[in-house]
Amino acid sequence: MEKFFGSPDVALSLVPGQSIVVTSAGKPELIVTKAPQRPKRTAAQMRREARALLKTTGHKVDTVALLRELRK
Repeated sequence: MEKFFGSPDVALSLVPGQSIVVTSAGKPELIVTKAPQRPKRTAAQMRREARALLKTTGHKVDTVALLRELRK
C-alpha cells in the first residue's frame, strides 16, 4: 500500500473504466478505478434541452413581489 501512494504512476496509466486492487500484506485494501470521460455535449444539444425545458407550461410567478415579500 505504501508503494502505491509513494508512486501513483500505476493509477495514472489506467485506461478509463479500468481498475486495480491495492493490497496490504496480501489482503485487498482498496480498489482504484479510473472514471470514464463524460460525453461532451454540443452547443446545439444544450440549446435543444433548454428549449424543451422552457416549453413546459407552469404557473407564472411574480419574482419581484416574491422578493419584496421575503424582505419584510
